[in-house]
Amino acid sequence: MEFDQFVIDELRRVYGPDLQDFLELIKRPPERFYMRVNTALADPERVARKIGAILDEDLEEALYFPVHCRDSLEPTGDVVMVDGPTAESVMQGANVYKPGIKEIRAKSRRVSVVGPGGVVVAHGELVMSGGLMVKVTEPLCDVPAVRESRPFSQGLLFVQGKPSQFVAHVVDPRPGELIVDATAAPGGKLSHLAQLEPRAKLVGFDRTQSKVSKLRENLSRLHLDVPVYRFDSRYLWESGLKDVDKILIDPPCSALGLRPKLYDHKDKEHIIRLRNYQLQFLEAAHRILRPGGELIYSTCTVTLLENEEVINDPRFELQHLIRFHPQVNGTGGFFIAKLKKRG
Repeated sequence: MEFDQFVIDELRRVYGPDLQDFLELIKRPPERFYMRVNTALADPERVARKIGAILDEDLEEALYFPVHCRDSLEPTGDVVMVDGPTAESVMQGANVYKPGIKEIRAKSRRVSVVGPGGVVVAHGELVMSGGLMVKVTEPLCDVPAVRESRPFSQGLLFVQGKPSQFVAHVVDPRPGELIVDATAAPGGKLSHLAQLEPRAKLVGFDRTQSKVSKLRENLSRLHLDVPVYRFDSRYLWESGLKDVDKILIDPPCSALGLRPKLYDHKDKEHIIRLRNYQLQFLEAAHRILRPGGELIYSTCTVTLLENEEVINDPRFELQHLIRFHPQVNGTGGFFIAKLKKRG
């Protein structure tokens, strides 16, 4: 990982002497692989029995599989070099597809998949069939292929980390409330809100057509009917929305809490640019919320600069704040805050 001194100092503001523990933990996946049962279609206990998952102790719709990782994998003579994002997926059991490959040095079909820094993330079979390049047979970490399961294709499951599942509960949707998900793709939080309270008036937005298409695809798979639109949510008041009861904002962030993280490059310019971007969403929220309306702000990053120091706005009153830390909760790093519009 390549972080400049500014980023290291920002992380030290949060973790102090525990910073090195944080940096080591984010290299591996969380201790549990979480998914959410679509309770609009299925009972969590039945789904858990069907797939052999464990019911979470806090959230009744959450299921998980324990994640077991080897200390390392020994390389074979033949290797397939992949980029960072691909390596992070492959170490959890995903296959290797053509876009993620940097180099192939192989004379046989048995290969090691190698990520940044020379880390062997999996062994597999070199197939080179269409877009599929390596069929993984032995990943560094054992994570079930939930997305390839029948319950997933039937819309009974959505892969979503536990901290992210808490967000919809913090929103606490009520019948008849107008609730906006301003950055809704890929649909985890919006679909969760729909299953928690189908009588709420939900609407989702995202800024690119590709994100909106993916959002609609996921909602369709889950058999949920929620209107979604392409719009830059930094300017939502221009859409005509007003007197909104609640708005959920999960803006682009530095993602420093995401796990696993084999490679990442962040510097001061990147963090400052993101913070300025995030502040624009608060302006939009203030314009469209009714007096007393609520803003729920969440990120998968851990810096004060992108979290507490973004929501420190005199136009809002802080109601709740929740942080998740790898060394405390066994999860990724995550932030959730609920604010109330004054006036």
